[in-house]
Amino acid sequence: MKGLLERLEFLKNSDSITEKAYTICRKTIQKFVSENEADQYRMLIIHLAMALTRIERKQELIPPPTDIMMGVYRSPKMEEARGRVAWINQLLNNSLPEEEKEFLYLHFVNVLSA
Repeated sequence: MKGLLERLEFLKNSDSITEKAYTICRKTIQKFVSENEADQYRMLIIHLAMALTRIERKQELIPPPTDIMMGVYRSPKMEEARGRVAWINQLLNNSLPEEEKEFLYLHFVNVLSA
């Protein structure tokens, strides 16, 4: 877990992610990531940090491929993934764009299925 938190700190200090993205990612780690799962969550947390930064900086958002998402939506882990994304969405003042929700569903389904 230490490595994941250090990576976030590095991204924040290098201005690659915003303070808000950093804070939400730390809260997400505290809520969902156990010490022995940190490596599995690395891609999800980094994607979340970058996605929240793109949203804040009003950068272009690109959705994941439709064929990949079809499989994600059929996953038995999708309901739990939706709940986790909804929790993250509540931390924001604005709603997550659908493109970013889909990427987070993808990442959560992958982590929860591992």
